[in-house]
Amino acid sequence: MIPTKKISLTLLEYAEPLINELEDGYSQSDLESVLHLATCIWNSCVVDQWHSTTENVELLRRQISKAENSIPTAIVEGMIQRKKQCFGADPRAITNECVVVKNGEFVVHAEARLDLQNIPVQSRRSN
Repeated sequence: MIPTKKISLTLLEYAEPLINELEDGYSQSDLESVLHLATCIWNSCVVDQWHSTTENVELLRRQISKAENSIPTAIVEGMIQRKKQCFGADPRAITNECVVVKNGEFVVHAEARLDLQNIPVQSRRSN
């Protein structure tokens, strides 16, 4: 079944361990960076799930390890495991994630994408 919770809320819940590592008073840019990282990891897991492969997660691991300001492997691996264990049934990819400021608060926007070829018809109709 396709989850009905807004993908922006799901993204915030998924990224919570990364958000908790931000310093107090973090900026809009800091939050956007964390959400972009979380989205990259999430989408790598989802696309692999859609196509029954591991190549996207493996590519992500290689790219992150080569990055100039490399993110610790333990963080990436923890987020991969978090997706599988806590959000494994969610087949939605995330796009167009952004943070805007509204009334002095950060508001997160995101869009969900599905690979309808890999979603059973019954699941699509249950929403």
